[in-house]
Amino acid sequence: MVGNEPPVIDPRAPGHARHVQPPADGPEGPGSGVPNPYLASRPAEPASGAEKVEHLEAAHCWRLLETTQIGRLAIEGRDGRPDVFPVNYLVHDGSVFIRSAPGSKLRSIAKHPSVAFEIDGETASAHWSVVVHADAHRMDTDADIEASGVLELASNSPTEKDDFIRLVPESVSGRSFPR
Repeated sequence: MVGNEPPVIDPRAPGHARHVQPPADGPEGPGSGVPNPYLASRPAEPASGAEKVEHLEAAHCWRLLETTQIGRLAIEGRDGRPDVFPVNYLVHDGSVFIRSAPGSKLRSIAKHPSVAFEIDGETASAHWSVVVHADAHRMDTDADIEASGVLELASNSPTEKDDFIRLVPESVSGRSFPR
């Protein structure tokens, strides 16, 4: 043996039991050979009733949408992968309205109008999340823009936001779970 090299063992040698373990499941998938550290910490018992996720009614989701001004817009990016943007928004007449600068959001929704929009928050006792699946459309008539109230929407971004997007919801869902 040279240096710190382990001794060479011939598994075919007499008296040597050959034991072959299958590769561990890991982040690269089953049989990847890389152990997944999260599997070892999985709880043995299902969560108690106090720790269950509560699915929120649509009306409750809409009330939560009206309580905050920043959300995340998920679109199909230029390379086909999802892209997510923080945006200021407002809710009016069952739609979500966003101000935008020219660029990737407007290009994407012109080709792929199906988007997701997400907000989240917390109360003293729970965390919550609301997801809106919608068709996004660039608004182009003054009457629609003025009626939506989006002209009054302030943006936290320093860039000019002179384009307007309307999200027409296909579904609204939410959930809440204890802190």
